[in-house]
Amino acid sequence: MPIKIATNIHSGAKIKVVGVGGGGGNVLNSMVDKGIEGVEFIAINTDAQVLEVNRAETKIQIGRSLTKGLGTGMDDEIGYKAVEESRNEIEEILTGSDMVFITAGMGGGTGTGGAPAVSRIAKSLNALVVAIVTTPFNFEGKPKMELAKKGIEKLKNEVDSLIVIPNQNITRLISKDATKAEAFDLANKVLFNAARGISKIITDIGDINVDFADVRTIMRDTGEAMIGTGIASGENRAERATHDALVNPILDEINIKGSKCVLTNICSNGKIIFTEIERINEIIKEAAGEDAKFIIGLVDDEKMGEEIMVTVIATGFSKKENAASKETVEQKKSGKFFEGYDNQAGKITNMPTVDEIKIYDTPSYLRREIKLNDDLSEDIKKIKPKEEEVDLGFEDFNIDDDFSKPAFLRRQMD
Repeated sequence: MPIKIATNIHSGAKIKVVGVGGGGGNVLNSMVDKGIEGVEFIAINTDAQVLEVNRAETKIQIGRSLTKGLGTGMDDEIGYKAVEESRNEIEEILTGSDMVFITAGMGGGTGTGGAPAVSRIAKSLNALVVAIVTTPFNFEGKPKMELAKKGIEKLKNEVDSLIVIPNQNITRLISKDATKAEAFDLANKVLFNAARGISKIITDIGDINVDFADVRTIMRDTGEAMIGTGIASGENRAERATHDALVNPILDEINIKGSKCVLTNICSNGKIIFTEIERINEIIKEAAGEDAKFIIGLVDDEKMGEEIMVTVIATGFSKKENAASKETVEQKKSGKFFEGYDNQAGKITNMPTVDEIKIYDTPSYLRREIKLNDDLSEDIKKIKPKEEEVDLGFEDFNIDDDFSKPAFLRRQMD
């Protein structure tokens, strides 16, 4: 499919970031501190005390009569009703918006019940609505997680695009000694990067410019979305920045493969060489597939120095791809995940060789350039395939439990 080159016209789009509830308000505070140019921050909450200390420029206390300035007590119905009570005030603030980000922590009352209601209001005003939300940590309990899932299902029907960040995945990246503040700061950073990445695409002008109309084309009524940002400098910076944009341990349940629309924005100091641009788009195109619609943006920013930043937004994941993923899960459960594996017995026959397995540690779009060093090649030659049956030594082996961890963590644990 031909690549679309957007015209170099500034969009002038009005972008607003709305934090709903306590979790959404915390994200806003982090975003205000880090700074995102060209957006307006709006905090919405029932809790008057929490709202008072929020650093957003615009604040709306919802449900004054309903909650009397208190929280919702994890009751999502109260969160929904509080938004409806203050609907006129919210409409007034959001009127004229071209794009509205909704951020919230799913699992609480105000965020879970209020975020879908605020999204519906924004959509009724013809704004492009993108929700970026989190789900609870495991230690927060099953009831909160169930409430979060309920809220996400409602939210899907009220937004154009939805990005879900599982807080539990953050534990994969932090040390055992990390503080609570450090853990939550990492979660906020992911939310910040997502919002900044999209807003920067819209507001920055480049040689190959992407405006709001392009973002709207990519994200309007597309459902589940993936956004990734990678920054790198030095040798092979194009490959490394693109890899980081495509591979996010926190968002690992989403795969760019099968997406219908992909927007790529490349930001540099203006001295990026053309072969780097070609390489970035080659990697992304191979990862997404030839059938996707591609839009490319190229922006200069002297502040980048020797670094380049690659931002990728992928939307419109096909039902066919989702079905294929579901089939793979069923194969795992049935014991037919790969030839020679007996899930029920916990045994492997016709075990593949080390070199056959190791090559799959590398993403498919990089495999074709793999070069083993001489020492490693010699070691591999010494390893003989094992065709006899191998007993794993325990009866209750569960492939779902073991392979639910990312590959890079499994190798560290080994």
